[in-house]
This record gives sequence, structure tokens and C-alpha cells, in this order.
Amino acid sequence: MYEVKVNELAEEFGVHRNTIRNWINSGLLPAQEGPGRRYLIHWEDYKQLCEKYGREPRLIPESAAEEPVVSRTAVPVPAVRLGATAGLLATLPSQIDICQTCGSCAGACPIAGVDALDPRKIVRMAFLGMDEELLASDWPWKCTLCGKCEIVCPMHVEIVQLMHRIRARRDRATVPLPLQKGISTCLQTGNNLGIPREDFVALLQQLGKDLARSVCPGFVTPIDKTGARLLVTVNSKEPFAEPDNLTWWWRIFHAAGESWTISSENWEGVNWGLHAGDDSVMQTLARRMVDNVERLNCTALLLPECGHAYYATRYALERWFPAILQRLKIYSVFDLLLEYFNQGRIRVRPVSDKTVVTLHDSCNYGRKSLKTFGHGFFAEARTLVHSCCTKYVELVPDREENYCCGAGGGGWTSPFTAERVYHGRIKARQIRESGARLVVTSCQTCRDQLAQSLCREFNLNITVCYLWELVADCLVPTEQEQP
Repeated sequence: MYEVKVNELAEEFGVHRNTIRNWINSGLLPAQEGPGRRYLIHWEDYKQLCEKYGREPRLIPESAAEEPVVSRTAVPVPAVRLGATAGLLATLPSQIDICQTCGSCAGACPIAGVDALDPRKIVRMAFLGMDEELLASDWPWKCTLCGKCEIVCPMHVEIVQLMHRIRARRDRATVPLPLQKGISTCLQTGNNLGIPREDFVALLQQLGKDLARSVCPGFVTPIDKTGARLLVTVNSKEPFAEPDNLTWWWRIFHAAGESWTISSENWEGVNWGLHAGDDSVMQTLARRMVDNVERLNCTALLLPECGHAYYATRYALERWFPAILQRLKIYSVFDLLLEYFNQGRIRVRPVSDKTVVTLHDSCNYGRKSLKTFGHGFFAEARTLVHSCCTKYVELVPDREENYCCGAGGGGWTSPFTAERVYHGRIKARQIRESGARLVVTSCQTCRDQLAQSLCREFNLNITVCYLWELVADCLVPTEQEQP
């Protein structure tokens, strides 16, 4: 065992004390607390850390003393000469020149070290004007834009904004193909998967008939209903692959007596312009929502897709269409469900079993909404889950400090599958250590990553469900729905 203090290890590796603590907390450096505020590190773990950062071990135990010590010859690195002006990527209001290279961001980033990715390195490269190198790298596309790095940065450098800037300046032909294809298809057809209007309408009508026969007597899917209060958008993944999932919200609307509608055209709730760093696409897709609101004379908009859809649309409306916000109420999934609860429009009966339940906080609904809009949806989600479940545990850490599932920022659709799975290892560990068997989330991408990827890769024995799915399953039937 190697017994050492945090400050001694920080001096040895030339990093800040917080970086060492972040390594230990994230599991990058397995260590256990010892006496006198010291940490005990297994020799092999210490040796691997030295090899990773090109350091000679200070201590070699007798059992390993006979191992040959590999000498390392320093490779000369050409000096970078600063010109009169910085690169385009350095012209950000985040003031990247105040970065202290402390490494806190790298210690918090779940994917730091993969293919030499390091948020600290990216910030310094941008400051030094190394635009071409950054634009040619895949680092910004392997990053999930989760913002975990920003909350630990002591200088408040806006690293996520820098990543957006790099993505935006990438030649469109070199944007990951699934993202670019989805954007092109949406611009042409009104949805990411190119579902024809007549097929979409026929599917909605059939789902409505099935729902009327089962649990919602008299239900008819309100398509293009003029004068409805609430316009609802849809993630094209659902009608394409999981159409029955749409009916969870419909059951809630029916129980609440909501006046709502779905547009038959330009109904896509996803805005991949955010992921691609393409402001023109974000603006175009947001304009289509505005057009549907005005055409159907609605006064409220619900974005029941995932964190990024809510975040992208609200950001786009506030930036380019502020006038419509004077008369249009934007609902998150939490806002609308809590409104129904508080007004007594829906009632739920908690599940009777003793299943341990936990909540995964979406980065966009939580950490990023808090930073951009001044409010993160943490308490609201917990209020709703507690209404439906009797045995609840928190993930550690949670809320603003929660770890990304690994699929955000377009990661679920990107070609970097191995990186996405590796990123999610910390989330998988959080869930396993919590003992939960049911994980609730408010993001469809998070749900797909947890249920379809992390469960399989890390042998998690869990069920994953949406927040609104949980509420729908716990609804107390109305008098009209009683058998």
C-alpha cells in the first residue's frame, strides 16, 4: 500500500488538491481513507496512475523492486508562439483566459482521458488559438455537454459554451452523420424520421380508438383542433418505434379534462440544431412551433420529449421569438403535472409494492436549466415521484451534481458507442449502489441509455420508466372510467 496525503499526491503529480479529490471521488484513483487524513492506495493502482501521467513511482515495494524500471526520455514539444490576435474560438464571453488549469473539470468529467480528451486542455487550446486542431478533433462530439465540468470550475469558465462554439464552426459535412441526416429529414418532412403525414394521422387515430376501448371511454385523438388550450409536440422516435408510449400522456390529459391538440404537420418536439451547434436550424424549428401555435390558436405549449427538447425550444423562443412568450405559456412536464395535482384535476394511488425507487436527474432539465433559465427541476420531480411511490432513495450525488447518463448532447445518435457506454459507467455504479430496482427519469434519451445500454453492459437488474408513465400507471380512475 502507498500511504499519502492529498496535498503530497497533488505535488507529486503537479495538479491541484481538488483534482486528486475528484480522482478519488469519481473512482479514477481507487483509495481508502487512512489515519491522519491520509489515503491508502494499492501499489498497482498507484503504479497505473504513474504510468498514465508519465511519472516515476516515489515508492517501490520490495515485492516489486526487481521489476525493471522503464526510463522515459522527454520528447521535445515545439513551442507555441502567440500571435497578435487570438483564435476565433477564444472570442467568448466566458473569458477562457482566466482558466487556472487546476484540473477540477477533468476530475469531474466522466470521459476525461478517453482519446486524450481533457476539458482543461480544450480550454487552453482555444485560448492559444489552436482552432484548426480543435475543429479537426472528435472531442466535442464525445462530450455530452452535461455541464458537470462547469459546476466544479472555481473560475466559472463556460466550457459547455466553448464546446457549442466548436461544434458550430465544424463544417456541416463533417457533423456526425446521424445528427445531420436527422436535421435534413426534419427540415424536409417536419420530423426527424420522415414519417409521412397520412401515416402519422392514421396512427394517432388508431391509438385513440384503442384507448377509448380500454381505459378512456369516449376518447378521440384531437388532431389539428383549433382553439385547444395546449399544443403538444412529439418525439418522432415514439410513433416510429414505441407508439403505445404516447398514450400515457393521453390518459393523463383525459383524466384532467385538458383541452389539447397535436398538429398533423411539423409536430417534431426534438431540436437537433442544439446538438449540431446550428443556430439557423434551431431558429427554423422553433418558428415552426410558433406557426402551429398561431395556426391552431393555442395559448400553451407542452414539450413532453426530453430535457434537451425543452431546453432548446425555450432557449430559441426567448432568443428569437420573445414576443410570443407574452401570450404563450410554456410547460415543462413537471409544471403541467404539478398543476394538475395542485388543482385536483388528477389523483394518484401510490404503488402498493415495496420496490425501491430512485430518480435520475436530466442534465438539461436540471443543471443546464438552472444555469440558463435560473431554475432547475429538482424538487418538482421528487414531489411527483413521492406521490406515486412509498420507498424512495436518492442517488449519490444527485440534483445539480448528478452525473450524466452518457447519452446527452446527441451522444445517443452519435457513432461513438464505446465512449457513450464508458461515460455511463459512473451512472451505472450510482444506481447499483443505491439498491434501487425502479429508476424514474424525465428524459427519453436518458431512459433509452439506461434501459437499453447500461442495463445490458453493466448487468443492472432494474426497470426504467418515464415520470409521466409512472403517474399514468398510478392514476385513480375518474367516474366515467369506473367499470
